[in-house]
Amino acid sequence: QQVHGKKLGVSKLLALSALATVAIAGIGQTTRAALVASDNAGNSTYSSGWSNGSNSLNSGFGSWSLTATGPNAGFFIGSSTDNDNGNLLPAGDAADINTPDNSTGNAWGMYANSGSLATATRDFTGGDLGVGQSFSLAFDNGNIQTGSSDTLSLLDSSGSTTLFQFGFAGGMSDYFCTDAGSTAADTGVGFTYFGLDTVFTLTTASTYSFTITPIDTAISAKTITGTINDSIAGFQAVDDNAGSGSGSNFYINSVAVSAVPIPATLGLVLAGGLGLAVMRLNNRRRLKA
Repeated sequence: QQVHGKKLGVSKLLALSALATVAIAGIGQTTRAALVASDNAGNSTYSSGWSNGSNSLNSGFGSWSLTATGPNAGFFIGSSTDNDNGNLLPAGDAADINTPDNSTGNAWGMYANSGSLATATRDFTGGDLGVGQSFSLAFDNGNIQTGSSDTLSLLDSSGSTTLFQFGFAGGMSDYFCTDAGSTAADTGVGFTYFGLDTVFTLTTASTYSFTITPIDTAISAKTITGTINDSIAGFQAVDDNAGSGSGSNFYINSVAVSAVPIPATLGLVLAGGLGLAVMRLNNRRRLKA
């Protein structure tokens, strides 16, 4: 009986431990959150170029959908320093948003002029962006003529509705942000040729924080907050007729989706349950000894 009791106790403990592990690992799955993912233009998939349907991942992001509207728009792999327009890299900047972060690195590039439009769209896989998850993207515009723009948009599941947008419009002084509560709101972050790192975090089902970190440290980083009115299923970068010449090229790079964070209360509950199971098993063994 004693031996049988030990085996039974251990099996119960192992089962509880396995259940806790599954519960932790499955948080994102039960909420159908977007899968963790990371991709950049330095991956070997893009060594021959950036093309419609390309994808270096088995999961996390869907394949790229690249659309050129008009005869003077297109997509390529190149150095994001090409749109610096002769400006010297600021101290601490190795190569704008390139991967690898050096003079021979690359980013995803697009161009559009003479009334043309270049649109790059990609879906999340596994589900929509979950509460607590972050989506990050490196953003590097060049010159933008008045009335035109370079933008990053977060889209709903239809792929046709913009829930959040960040970008720069020609003729403005600062980058702008549009969401459910504002249109083209001034972010307070001034124009830069050297790129920015952006991180969008879903803080509740309808609220977010968005952090903008210019690579040029002379420009202060900024975090803004706001609201959205639907679930986020993918993203889109658009060069809307920014202008001709390499100085007007638009580059993006280093896209990523983070894991769903484990709520602290759930971790405490699971840890407490395991601790109680161990204590009861030990007490049972002492009584039978």
